[in-house]
Amino acid sequence: MEQWSADFTNDPFDDYNLIVEILFNNEEVALINRGKKGLEIKWYPNEREITIPLKWLIKILIEAEKRLQP
Repeated sequence: MEQWSADFTNDPFDDYNLIVEILFNNEEVALINRGKKGLEIKWYPNEREITIPLKWLIKILIEAEKRLQP
């Protein structure tokens, strides 16, 4: 069964700033971080097509906006 999750964690490569790792079936497929102009999503290349549930992603983005304050 396909399963999505989001882990709020610290980035050891960016002074331990808070980031969000987006996982699909326990595999990291994207990263949300706070850039200079606001939240940014980096989606990693993937060999298969992945459809992300939009309502779930919106909830994650709202929580990230609250928690990833400068």
